Amino acid sequence: MSPIEILAVEETVESSPPSNSPLPVRRATPRRFYTLSVKDHARLLWPFLLMGILGGVGRFKYPYWWPANDLIYFLADAFIVAMVLGVAFDLFSARLLVERASDGLAQRLIGRGLPAELQASIRNVVCTDLVRDHYVKSYTFSASENGSVQVNVEVRYEVRNYSEATRDYAPEIAADIFFQPSFQLLEYGIAGRKIYTFSDDSLACKVQTTDELNLKRVPSSALPPVSLLPVRTGEKVPCQVTWKYSLTVPEHHCDVTEFDEATIGATLQLETLPEDLEFFSGGDVCLHHEAGSRSWYFDKAFIPGQFVRACWFPRWPSIRCSRVRGLPSS
Repeated sequence: MSPIEILAVEETVESSPPSNSPLPVRRATPRRFYTLSVKDHARLLWPFLLMGILGGVGRFKYPYWWPANDLIYFLADAFIVAMVLGVAFDLFSARLLVERASDGLAQRLIGRGLPAELQASIRNVVCTDLVRDHYVKSYTFSASENGSVQVNVEVRYEVRNYSEATRDYAPEIAADIFFQPSFQLLEYGIAGRKIYTFSDDSLACKVQTTDELNLKRVPSSALPPVSLLPVRTGEKVPCQVTWKYSLTVPEHHCDVTEFDEATIGATLQLETLPEDLEFFSGGDVCLHHEAGSRSWYFDKAFIPGQFVRACWFPRWPSIRCSRVRGLPSS
């Protein structure tokens, strides 16, 4: 018996071109539906099946010489037709009707009165299935040379499935060709289950270049997916993802981390920094950073398209001299 799906209502919990944000890919937005079980189908169909059984008994077991046989046969035929129509509706029509009804309700309940384009954006957020958490991006700088500096970046995060059904997931990444990106390592999977690891040549063969956008990327379509069970089923182990790559960027640079998936919280972490460079991140009221700390934590939820920035630039000559003499820097 093919499943139908019904709507599950639940409560929801000046920019520069991004240098390492994934290439926007138009994806089909999954609806917030869940598949009916065999037990649910049985509850929907049992009245129709009962009518079909009664109709079959009346049609084939009621003797023709008994009184009112024409009326009994007429009712029996009607019961059989009702059973056929009920089963056909459950298998083929209910899903379409529910989807149309849910779309109509969504237009009235989600962003009521707003333009259709805004309603579509809000609906995409409401229909989010996969959410990233514990997002940490670490920077390791080499010594600057000829006005450029090499930055080794490590990105770690976890992915959980908040939908009602199992979802397939594979990570992706992209960076501007101008910064000579080199993807060195990708590791993702669920602890205790299948873990995929790609490095050097095995990862290089999956890199694609998009000349019209000046991007070098590793698309999710080039990677084997992992199946994420819904959190609602009791699944507690997330999919853990680790990327490592390097960039060659100017001494004066602003790195934009754009979130292509819903993300809860983000941390920018500084591992090593040459003495002649200054590093900072800011511009967000949700930012938590203590003086002298090497971590910048953004305590907020990010939706696709939002981003955070990290900037670095050479220190002033006077500051360089003070550091050489061992004096405290400003």
